[in-house]
Amino acid sequence: MLSMQIAECVPGNSELEGNQVLIAGYAHPVEFEFKDVKSFLLIPQLSQKCRHPTAPLPDQVISVEYPAGFDITTDPVWVTGQIFIRQSQSALAPSIYRIKAAEIVTATIPDVSAAE
Repeated sequence: MLSMQIAECVPGNSELEGNQVLIAGYAHPVEFEFKDVKSFLLIPQLSQKCRHPTAPLPDQVISVEYPAGFDITTDPVWVTGQIFIRQSQSALAPSIYRIKAAEIVTATIPDVSAAE
């Protein structure tokens, strides 16, 4: 599978291993569940320039585990937690990183392309 071949070429940043991070993105459920979700993919904002945007690269996708569970909406979120390099493959996308989340809150991410 091409996506896993790409993942093998993107080893991840080993300096991040085990660090506490705060990162924003969009929560995308792995299963077709949106209530009390305990694991999901955190992805960047996708380009709206075309009808079918390309999938993010594996180092732009983070697998998140949040045992407390939360409800996914279309709003971006801030995820706080400990990050690890753990290659994984879901039905949706490969990822290089995994976060054990301690907190998830709604975020406001400005549209930086409008500022260009």
